Amino acid sequence: MAQQQADKGVRIWLLVGLVMVFIQVMLGGVTRLTGSGLSITEWDVIMGILPPLNTAEWQEVFHKYQQFGQYKLVNTQMDLHAFKQIFFWEWFHRLWARSMGFVFLIPLIYFIIKGKIAKNQIVRYGILLVLGGLAGVVGWLMVSTGLKDNKVLVSPISLMSHLLVACCIFIYLFRLWLEDTYPKSRVRYDTYVRRLTNFLVLFIIIQIALGGLVAGSKAALASTTWPTMNGSFIPNTLGFKTPFEDHIFENNLTIQFIHRMVAYFIFFFSLFYYWTTRNVLAKPIYHTFRNLMLIAVFTQVSLGIFTLLNTRGEVPVILGTAHQLVAFLFLNTTIGLHYFVKYRAISSSSMR
Repeated sequence: MAQQQADKGVRIWLLVGLVMVFIQVMLGGVTRLTGSGLSITEWDVIMGILPPLNTAEWQEVFHKYQQFGQYKLVNTQMDLHAFKQIFFWEWFHRLWARSMGFVFLIPLIYFIIKGKIAKNQIVRYGILLVLGGLAGVVGWLMVSTGLKDNKVLVSPISLMSHLLVACCIFIYLFRLWLEDTYPKSRVRYDTYVRRLTNFLVLFIIIQIALGGLVAGSKAALASTTWPTMNGSFIPNTLGFKTPFEDHIFENNLTIQFIHRMVAYFIFFFSLFYYWTTRNVLAKPIYHTFRNLMLIAVFTQVSLGIFTLLNTRGEVPVILGTAHQLVAFLFLNTTIGLHYFVKYRAISSSSMR
């Protein structure tokens, strides 16, 4: 027996949250690519809502920024006007995160009071608040790694962790929306295709994590040619040495090479998946997501190549941000496939 569709207001709330998280991912990409992430050197949850309001306050925050490595080693020529530009992106990124907290919490309380969310469902939605808080903590821990020992960048591992938490929020929100909009029904499904989808989701999450390492270490600058890497498909300077776990984070060419190889694998696996599932017995929406997945993977690969070929000393902000956003859209097309292959599928005695 199928479950009931959730209240319309709850579904709209989840959809708004999904859009807000997507925008936050975009803001995070812009903040990183403009070198803005270390411009605010303190984590002030309450007072940090307001930016500096006068010249004296601006001079104070600029002076604090001047005490750290990014200014001392990279931005010594920066004036107050230029500082305000990078400050804006980090401030807006944090402000948007705070706004999401209110957008999740206040409607949640309202829906509970009005009985639109049952008591046994509170934890299910409350997990969003926990994940949001975790993202904030991981985000500040990430920033703090760039404010130590005269560093000019945050730790690539910390950036990867922050990106993965955002990934979890995006996945969880979308899954909640799917379950509330297209209630589960108990039917038979193709277990083989479900397993294939599991692998596809896992591969994309791994690739997003690797993308975080590439971004955090600026490994995209190690080679800006394609299809070769500085003249070779497999560069002889990769230098896989032991201990591997130490060396990989020091050799940016190695990091980019792994990211490229995983991208090729995902591309061909996606084509294999699309072909294999062409005759799967499921509701039309499953096949809609198949088509969206195919569009997303071609778009993502094209963006990755185009971004590399247009990188001149720094990754272009628009292209780099678009590459990150499409990765999240690609991921959610597979979340849709994962859901619809099992739920609301057409029952058939021929299915595994």
